[in-house]
Amino acid sequence: MIDKELIELQKGCNATCVVISNEDYNKLNSKVVINANINDNELITYFKEKIFNNEELNYFIIIGIDKIDENTQNKYYQIVKDREYYGYNLPKDVIIVLTVEDKESLKKISKELYHFCVVAF
Repeated sequence: MIDKELIELQKGCNATCVVISNEDYNKLNSKVVINANINDNELITYFKEKIFNNEELNYFIIIGIDKIDENTQNKYYQIVKDREYYGYNLPKDVIIVLTVEDKESLKKISKELYHFCVVAF
């Protein structure tokens, strides 16, 4: 069960992200959704065209963070920590959301990235 109140408390917080189950991300409105295994060029395109300066965006959702290796998770660590990617910043109040299969999959999130996570399910 998704804890929307806990998620909303992260609005405006720097260097934080929320972890929810894969099945719950559809319950969030005004979002950009990507798969965690997206390549860098596609991710830059998303930032340029759909995220950067999009003041109506509430959530940047990264699906399946538990399905990629720790090295690949490092690019998301940087996005969460710095709220930017290759010079493209996230709008101020956008909440970064990571999804995992289940609570057991939380163990598959790198320790560095998990340090910034709030579990909301």
